[in-house]
Amino acid sequence: MRKITILMIGLGRIGGKFYEQFNSMNPERVEIIGISEPNENNPLVKDAEQRGIPNFVAFEDAIDQFGDQIDIIMDTSNRSEIKQAIRQKLQDTDNHHSVVVPMVVDYLMWYLLPGSEDIPQSHHTSIGY
Repeated sequence: MRKITILMIGLGRIGGKFYEQFNSMNPERVEIIGISEPNENNPLVKDAEQRGIPNFVAFEDAIDQFGDQIDIIMDTSNRSEIKQAIRQKLQDTDNHHSVVVPMVVDYLMWYLLPGSEDIPQSHHTSIGY
């Protein structure tokens, strides 16, 4: 089976849960190759550092470094301006490989996680692309 590489943007309540889940999976199948978390006091940034996963405060730097080595960009910020900036960066760098996960797919994946019902999600008013 082909390994899937992930760039994670945001390690807050939702992103953090995905981060932990992806890191519990077989690294021959799923690998987080970089994170972008501006809050360097987030304990998952230290965890990532210990795992050898670099943190890029600016996600653009991660895209510049990894380019089309990134299969999936998982942005859990739910901020439309960030999603648009990611798409623009991929276009500007002629990256036709990396895929930005739409928020609605984040939700679908969220529902598959153990304990997902315990975390309210009512603050996300729009979960479209």
